[in-house]
Amino acid sequence: MKTTTMERLQMVTDSYGAVVRYCNLVLATSYSWHEGGVYGNDARIYRLTEIPSNNPWRGKSFIECGLELVAQTDGIFPDNGHALAWAFAAAADFAAK
Repeated sequence: MKTTTMERLQMVTDSYGAVVRYCNLVLATSYSWHEGGVYGNDARIYRLTEIPSNNPWRGKSFIECGLELVAQTDGIFPDNGHALAWAFAAAADFAAK
């Protein structure tokens, strides 16, 4: 399984996207070209695979911990606000776990 971190997601996301921490999840959206020649925002939900340290000087902070992709939309959205609205609604199932 390929993992990433919040830090890596933030480095590859431009100003048309967003990376947001939500409980033990990270919601992400980015703007790009999609099949059919359409531009728009995707939406993804990642879950922590590591436990952040309470002391970032002695372990990993939240943004450095591994994340696994747990959900993503099949469609695209006209902007990052609509993509994040989908992600927040879908994240309710994962946030409690």
